[in-house]
Amino acid sequence: MQGISIVTLSKWVSECRLKAYRKGNNLKSPYLFTREDCLAALQAVTASPYKHERVQRIKSEKDQNLVRKNETSEKLHDLLKIRTKRRAST
Repeated sequence: MQGISIVTLSKWVSECRLKAYRKGNNLKSPYLFTREDCLAALQAVTASPYKHERVQRIKSEKDQNLVRKNETSEKLHDLLKIRTKRRAST
């Protein structure tokens, strides 16, 4: 399932929240899932609004940091440009 870690899948299987099948009797063979079982497991999960808000806040903070970085970079570039012009004219 895309977007869900292997650890989460394994946890759901051990908690019987997601049905899993194996090709043979070997315990080391990979899990196999049906589409219907995956959809049922995903529909049973309730999203936490706290987590969503936290992710949005983190994205916002990263955007703000990127803007600050770009502004600082532009200021530094302007300062270096001034120094370069002075050296060229002497």
